[in-house]
Amino acid sequence: MKGNKTLFSSLTTHWATPKGVYDQLDKEFSFTLDPCPLQSTTEEGLQRPWSGQLVFCNPPYGRGVQDWLQKAREADVAVYLLPARTDTLWWHQYALQADEIRFIKGRLHFNESKTGAPFPSVVLIYSYRRKGPS
Repeated sequence: MKGNKTLFSSLTTHWATPKGVYDQLDKEFSFTLDPCPLQSTTEEGLQRPWSGQLVFCNPPYGRGVQDWLQKAREADVAVYLLPARTDTLWWHQYALQADEIRFIKGRLHFNESKTGAPFPSVVLIYSYRRKGPS
């Protein structure tokens, strides 16, 4: 198998956001906070406040995704790039609560790999601004 072997293993839970994907979303939302850049620790992003922020979050794709999704409603807008794992508990408890779900056509190329990811991806959008009066 050619390409980046970590794409087809569980050696990493960190998947660098493809630049084009981030740029397109940032153009739409004008992000003010990325709570989990690749060089940070999980605790830093989960402990900091998201209130009043326009958040882009591409969290580690292992156990704990639900911890990141639980923070969504703290932000004015929270946009997540995640694997489309519709068979998981976190998907049914948190992803389906998103205000918008955008499935990405094809497989993303993470970490500058020439080979697509072994999983489909999704963008989840949680937004207070898009909600109408209750």
